[in-house]
Formats: sequence, C-alpha cells, structure tokens
Amino acid sequence: MAGFKVREWVLQIALALIIFFGFLRPFVVEAFRIPSQSMESTLLIGDQLLVMKVVQGQYIPWTDRAAPPLGSFRNGPYGALMPGTESPHRGEILVFRYPVNRNRDFIKRVVGLPGDTLLVLHDTLYVDGEPSEFATQFQDRTSPSIFDDSWPACLPALRGRVADLDFEGLAADCILLPDDQIAYVVPEGCIFMMGDNRDHSSDSRIWGPLDMDLVKGKALAIYWSWTPDQGLPRIGRMARVVR
Repeated sequence: MAGFKVREWVLQIALALIIFFGFLRPFVVEAFRIPSQSMESTLLIGDQLLVMKVVQGQYIPWTDRAAPPLGSFRNGPYGALMPGTESPHRGEILVFRYPVNRNRDFIKRVVGLPGDTLLVLHDTLYVDGEPSEFATQFQDRTSPSIFDDSWPACLPALRGRVADLDFEGLAADCILLPDDQIAYVVPEGCIFMMGDNRDHSSDSRIWGPLDMDLVKGKALAIYWSWTPDQGLPRIGRMARVVR
C-alpha cells in the first residue's frame, strides 16, 4: 500500500513537471532572473520573477526561420505569435527579446505608447508635454547620464560613440516642438521602454522603440531573491507583486 502511494506521488510530480515545462513554461508562465541594475530600485540584481507570457501573445520558437503549418497565428516580422489577450499599458514592466540581439532577454518599463511624444529634460520624462507618471524614477547623483539630462537633443553628439545607438532610426521619428525643443514620437506598432535606473540603463533612448512582437511577457511577482555574491536570500522581497 505504501509503495502504491509513493508511485502515485511520483506520477503526480512528473505530471506537474510535464505540464509546466511542456505547456505552461513555453506559452503561459516563465521564470526570469534580474541580471543587471537597470531596473533598480524597483527590481534588484538577484530577484527572480514569474513572467506571464500569454498576455501579449507568445512568440512561437523557430517561426522566424520557417512559417508554421497553421494559418491562424499572428505573423509578424520576427516570426509567428500566439493570439494575445491585451495590449501593453504605460507603467507595465515587460520582458522582451532585445532588438539588437534577439537571443537575449531584457526587462524594462513601458513609458510610451504609439503616437506619444516623448522628451527627457533635466532627469524628467515628459509625455505629450506633461511629466510622466514615471517621470524621474531612480537617479544616481554620483554618475549622471547625458541620456537622462537632455534626450533626444543629445543624440547627434553621441553618434558613433555609444554602442547599439540607432541614431538614424531615432532621428527619423524626431520632431521640433513650438518651443524649439526636440522631441520623439513613438511609431505605430511600437512601445517605448526605459529602465527605472535611468542613469544605468540601455533602453529605447539608445536602441530605439520596441516592436510589440518582441514582447515575451509581463512581470508578475518576485518568487525568490538572492543577495549578489553572498548567496543569502532576501526574505522580505519574496512574494512581492511587481509594480
């Protein structure tokens, strides 16, 4: 009898693992580890997140190389995607495939939607002429960034000097405002991503707007967190909803 219960328990665990790795992980929920300081102080190095992948429509692997046999999938420039349940909203923290290298995943906050006019001036983000709800975020007073002081006006001076800077692509969507400030208009089908640690973030200010088809999912909660280089858990950060 005891042996039967053990086998039943093992089968239940195996079934749960098959469901998670065979369906939930590829298409619904996936774990993501914070590797850099670009989202400090919202997210810290060592935080491990659960990411809801079904919201914007999960990318179907390998379809950037071969078309899927079914015609009901959404087809974009980077491959086929599952149907999404909603569009991105300002303020959401999303995991996405890095446009410069789609084999890498990045995590940033949505600060601009298609048609929004964006401008960063003296550490403050303006959207359509008004300070954003996420106007300042975390600031490093000891190591300020020129991108967070005057953007996109700073771009010509940095052309050819900053890695992954898409100067031509960004310049194509810049406009001159009535007060002679240079601003940026987010193109259709794209969203504008910025890290909460504005002085230490490679984001849309550098490599341009994010095509929505590259979004992998929305950050939901921190399920585990380690202190870097110490191997000690941060108990107070566990089970925290990501906002």
